[in-house]
Amino acid sequence: MTRFSGVLPSLVILVGAFACAPAPKATETPWILAESAREYVTDPALERRMFQALDAAATAGTDPSISGYHVRAATVVEHEGADRAIVGGNTEWAGYPEAIHGETSLMNHVINLVGPEAARKDVGFLAFYTDGTCGGGGSCGDCRDYLMTTTRWRDLLMVCGSGADHTVHVSRFAKWVVPESDFPEVTPEATGLDRAQLDALVEAALEARTGGVLLFTAAEEHLGVAALSTEGEIYRAAGADDAAFHYRYPLGAVLQQAAAYRDYFIEAVVVATAPGHIPRISYRDRQYGYESSSFNAKRGHPPIKLIVLEQRPGEATMRYRMTTFEDALPGAFSTASFMPEAVDKFLEERAKR
Repeated sequence: MTRFSGVLPSLVILVGAFACAPAPKATETPWILAESAREYVTDPALERRMFQALDAAATAGTDPSISGYHVRAATVVEHEGADRAIVGGNTEWAGYPEAIHGETSLMNHVINLVGPEAARKDVGFLAFYTDGTCGGGGSCGDCRDYLMTTTRWRDLLMVCGSGADHTVHVSRFAKWVVPESDFPEVTPEATGLDRAQLDALVEAALEARTGGVLLFTAAEEHLGVAALSTEGEIYRAAGADDAAFHYRYPLGAVLQQAAAYRDYFIEAVVVATAPGHIPRISYRDRQYGYESSSFNAKRGHPPIKLIVLEQRPGEATMRYRMTTFEDALPGAFSTASFMPEAVDKFLEERAKR
């Protein structure tokens, strides 16, 4: 679906021309595989396809009108008996700051060309071209959700080619994935919360889960969330879906509710789902939590405690798993990462004293 339905036919033509690129000319300076990447790339054919993808990514169109940060991505798949380089890039639009991300753009183009099953089977790496040097950060939370749905993500390689020195760095996407079952199980006392506070949060999360909207959402995926601010206030929210598939994420919703009261510093978040299940927290919601926790860091507060509730079949006692958004979203970035002065100014002007 698109907001710009009047220009959809021309967009289809442009996407077809842009997304499926013929093999590009070799770069003037050859790519050099970094020594650390050789444990992931032992096949000369895979190395050649990665280099081909980086050449294509270097020419990908982008429009980062807000951030100024270009995400130029590509991969290579076999199509009609030949290797084809497929590209994608990020586009941002102002007003309400939104974006189409490089990773999702790329995988959408691959799916358009070969279909979802072939895309899942054949895409073994995503390559990103940068004019500067390669860093160690991961994809945003939303892109992680999308890649986990559209690829064999446990085997997916992430490739970065540096335009500065033409070195190529490779890592596994899976290192940025932390299942909820890996969150450490803790006692109520180990949460560091007063028992009355913890009980109130649990009750609020369970109550919130009785609301929300789940016309398309499976019952075991429907979440109730409660947040405790450093001011001692408790906020709650539940997930909500709609026919346009613009899901309202519950953790982001509860943080937005607190922000509406200028309550920007959160001590703990509790997440509840159906009995017999561990709550599955989307990586987009983890991104929202990480952004909020970065506000805590600015004021010297501890990271937000992320607590998920688990009620196992046949057990009356609630179990608790606890981590932080920093640990639940490794390799993350936030506004505080690349606009620290703006965040400082915002908190100075808006946050409660």
